[in-house]
Amino acid sequence: MSRSAHNHQFSGNNLPPLRSWQATCLQQALKSLSDNRPHFLCQATPGAGKMLMAAVLADELLGQGDIEYVIYLGPTRAVVERAVQALSQVTGQPMHGQLGAIGAGLTYHALQHRLEELKRLCTRAQVLLIWDESHHAAGLEGQSAGANQWGMALLALERHVRFTLALSGTPWRTDGSCLPLLRYLEVSSPNESKEEDESRDSKTRQLQPDYVYTLQEGIRDGICRYPRLQLVDNRSIEMTRFHPRTGRRETRHYPSIPHLLKHPAIDYRSLVRLDAPLQRVLHRGCEQLDALRQRNPCAAGLVVASDIEHAEEVAQRLEERGASVCLVTSKAPRAHAHLERFREDSTEWIVSVGMVSEGVDIPRLQVCCYLSHIRTEQYFRQVLGRIIRRIGNDDAECYFYALNEKCLRHFARRLSDDLPDDLATVSLAAPAAPPRGNSSAEYSTGEETGNPSGFGVSESSSAPSAAGQAQDEPIHVAMAAGSHEAAAHDVAFSQAFYERLVALRLF
Repeated sequence: MSRSAHNHQFSGNNLPPLRSWQATCLQQALKSLSDNRPHFLCQATPGAGKMLMAAVLADELLGQGDIEYVIYLGPTRAVVERAVQALSQVTGQPMHGQLGAIGAGLTYHALQHRLEELKRLCTRAQVLLIWDESHHAAGLEGQSAGANQWGMALLALERHVRFTLALSGTPWRTDGSCLPLLRYLEVSSPNESKEEDESRDSKTRQLQPDYVYTLQEGIRDGICRYPRLQLVDNRSIEMTRFHPRTGRRETRHYPSIPHLLKHPAIDYRSLVRLDAPLQRVLHRGCEQLDALRQRNPCAAGLVVASDIEHAEEVAQRLEERGASVCLVTSKAPRAHAHLERFREDSTEWIVSVGMVSEGVDIPRLQVCCYLSHIRTEQYFRQVLGRIIRRIGNDDAECYFYALNEKCLRHFARRLSDDLPDDLATVSLAAPAAPPRGNSSAEYSTGEETGNPSGFGVSESSSAPSAAGQAQDEPIHVAMAAGSHEAAAHDVAFSQAFYERLVALRLF
C-alpha cells in the first residue's frame, strides 16, 4: 500500500477513509502511469467518490516527486470549485493557481483561452492533468474529424504534461466520436468485407477503461442507493381537437403515452413542458419526498427542467403546493451561492436546467423529477447520478420520476446492466383517481383546475381549420382514471417483463 493510501485509510485526520475500490484504483494508477503509459481512465458510477481518489493520487505523485503541479479541468464553475476544495484538503496545499500554489482548477471553456499560458507552465514543471467528466471532449490523436474545440485543446496540451487522469461515470459521447487521450481497441465488424477489413477507418473502436467501478458494485458495497424508476402512464387517454381541414371536433383514444406521441400534433418536447403532465410528475415526486422527510427532514428533491422559463414555472408550481424551493439557473443572480447554501440547508426542492445535471455533489438529494426535453442515455444517467450517493444506513433507495416515453423507457431498461438482478426494477405509475364526478377531466394550458389526478395537453394546431379556426386552437388530452388506469407497481427487468407489457398493450 502506498504512503498516501495508508495515511488516508488509517490516520486520524478529517478526511474520509478510502473505500476498497478507491484504494484498488489508486494502486493500479500508480502502477500503470509511466512515460510509456501516461494516460489513465477511471470509469466509476456517479456518487462513488472519484474526486477523492483523484486527489489522493495527486498527493501521492507529488510526494514521490513524479509531478510538481496539478491542473484540474471540469465542466462548470461549481464542479471546479468542489474539486479544488478536495485537492487542497487532501494535499494540504493551495490550488488557487497563484504564487505558492501547487495547482489550479479551470472549466473546459477557460482551457482554450489559457492554452498557451498552460503550455509554458508545463515546460517548467512536471504536471498532472485531471480532466473530469471526460465525455465533454471529442477527438482522436492524428485525426481532426470529429474533434471539438475542447478535445483539440486537450490534445494540444497533452504533449506538454507528464500524466493525465480522466474521470467519468459515462465515458462516451452521444455523437459517437472518440474521447481524446484514451485507449480504444479496434475490433472488426462481423459484416466487414476483406477490403473493408484492411482499412483502419472500417474498424469499430471500443474504449478500454483502465479501471471500472459499476453501479451494481456501488449498490452492493452500500455506497450507492438503489434507484426506483417510475414512468408515469395511463391506459385510457382521450385527445380532442379541431380537425385542421374540416373544422370539426374529433376525439381519439390512446392506450398509453407512447401511442399518444405517435400523433403528429403531439411531441414529447411540448408534452413535458405543459402544465398538466408537469403537475402529475411533480405530484408523484412531492408525495415521495414528503414520505422520506418524515424519517429524514433534510431529504431533498431535484427537478430538471427543459429551459429557464420552464424551470421558473416548475418552481412556481412547487411553491403553490407549499414546498420550499431553490431555483438555480444561469440567469439567477448568485446561482452558485444558492447552490452551496442548498447543499447544507433543509430546503425541500432544487430546480435547475443543467447546473445540477452532472458532477454536483448534494447527497441529501433522494428524489428526482425528470422534465427535461433531452433524451440521451448519457444525460439520463448523469441526472440519475445526482440522487444515487448514500449518506447513511437509512437511505438505501432513491426515486426517479418521468413520463413514459420510449427513449426514457429504453434507458431505464439498460440500467439493469449495472444493477443486481434482484433489484433492477422499473415502475409504470398511473395517476390517482380524480374527485367523484370528474372521471375524465380535460385540461388546457393556463390555470390548474385543482384536480391533480388526471393530466391533459393543450397544444396549437399546425394550420387553421376549414371553419376558420385560429392556429392557436387548443388540443385537449385527458387521461381517465378508475378501471382504465395502470396500477403503480415494480416489475423486474427481464424478457418476461417486456412480453407481459406487449400482452397488456401498454406500449
